[in-house]
Amino acid sequence: MYRNAASFLILISSIAAAPTLAQQPPTFTEEVEVRVMDIDVVVTGRDGRPVTDLRREDFTIRIDGKPVPIDYFARVDEGTIHAPDLANASPDQVLAAYRSGEEAYVPRHFLMYVDIGHLAPNGRKRGLEALRDLVTRMGPNDRGRVVLFDRRPKELTEWTSSKEALFAALTRVEKSGVGMSRLLTERQTLREIDATQRRSAREFLVRQYAEQERAEIRGLLQDLGAEIATLAPLAGKKAFLFVSGGFDFQPGYAMANYALGQASVLSLDNRNVSQELDAIARRANASEVTFYTVDARGLEAEGLSASNDDPLLSRPGVSFVARQDSQHGLSYLAHETGGLALLNSNDLQGGLARVYRDTSAYYSIGVTVSKLAATSYEDVRVHVNRPGATVRARRGYAPRSDEDRARDRVQATLRTNLSYGGIPTRLQTAPPVRAKAGRYSLPISVTFPASALTFSPGGGDRRAAADVYIAALDDSGRMSEITKNEATFTLPAGTDETTPLVYNATLTTRKGNHRIVVNVRDKVTGRMGTAKADLRVE
Repeated sequence: MYRNAASFLILISSIAAAPTLAQQPPTFTEEVEVRVMDIDVVVTGRDGRPVTDLRREDFTIRIDGKPVPIDYFARVDEGTIHAPDLANASPDQVLAAYRSGEEAYVPRHFLMYVDIGHLAPNGRKRGLEALRDLVTRMGPNDRGRVVLFDRRPKELTEWTSSKEALFAALTRVEKSGVGMSRLLTERQTLREIDATQRRSAREFLVRQYAEQERAEIRGLLQDLGAEIATLAPLAGKKAFLFVSGGFDFQPGYAMANYALGQASVLSLDNRNVSQELDAIARRANASEVTFYTVDARGLEAEGLSASNDDPLLSRPGVSFVARQDSQHGLSYLAHETGGLALLNSNDLQGGLARVYRDTSAYYSIGVTVSKLAATSYEDVRVHVNRPGATVRARRGYAPRSDEDRARDRVQATLRTNLSYGGIPTRLQTAPPVRAKAGRYSLPISVTFPASALTFSPGGGDRRAAADVYIAALDDSGRMSEITKNEATFTLPAGTDETTPLVYNATLTTRKGNHRIVVNVRDKVTGRMGTAKADLRVE
């Protein structure tokens, strides 16, 4: 159900004959069977340039401290796997790639997530200029998506290979208004602290600030985790570009240092967000998503935040603590997922050029999943036999069940233009009916051909089973829980498999704008079909 917003409840399901309905083709479809744990490894020399002459025997992979055999190995150069490495590449990687003769182009996906909650206009402009430079570098097989966050997410463009659409979305970020919810709260709190010398009043202001900051940062981190699902089902290289002005690792800690002095900080509630960060990193590693984090505040020559974008960083005695605390989460996400953290620099364009190089030149190393005994999250370490070389790779692995992957796909189809065409599916909604407590009942019907499911053989009645997933998203970015129902369909003897099947359900929601997504998955083959509807309930 929606958290504090609305709920959806499946009430009935049935099968009925219905006329065949036309359906628009899916705008964007990806689906790769996961058979291999793929690890993308970036190796650089002392000069910072990629090392490109390594062989399989130069690498060692340890999972939970134990070496595991490398089953697949390929070097990716300029986003391409060249022969003879195609013969040694992971089958999942090759399946995802676009083949052209003796080359395979690995698709790249860049989620550009711009958090303006703690980012002043100058920093915002700095970060957007760097992102525009990255878009300029993108090739025809690359796709991007832009999301703006300030207390809640707002998708500015769906997955697209159009540079014009991406440039337009970044311009919308620049013109999006004030934003800066966390930064404005920080400024106001500092003014109030500076206006009083009473210790009790200062402590009250710090506690109030810490509580509000903690709630907002947890909301940000919760959305970061949810956005991973929009990358998870995609094939190829998956880069999460998180552009921000930083966020408190220990909400209120630096403010308490300034207002009360370091000796008094221990008496306050200094809970950090390490648990939330760890969950995001584990989720990203399980889905082969790499974080590239950018602190767009920049630096002046003396080390202060450029243009005084962050007033806490200019306060004597706490500037170092404040900057370190606000960048800890950015560093952690990049380090754990094998990415880069671009911090304390005004050369963000140069930094994002390194990001694009990262996604273009690396080693793809694969281990067959069936050989791994892992049932939970495991530590992963990659070593290379080359003196002076620096290795970056994700530092963990967790197996994802079919059910986990199916739910990822549902979230991705709900939040983006991703859809699945394995089962031709059509969604129809009836007019909502007002129910109790300001809620509405919304009947829906999902139609698809019987031939899309796997029916039991035989001359009598035949049966097939499907999983039907339903979820919804409101225009504030709040998502319902994903409802799964196992549906059984029966075809009487002599019935043609072209007969349409209809799945009926009733949802309960509140008024407002909603996107409803239904995914039908054949239990035998795993084929999936997506249907969506955008509607207003009032």
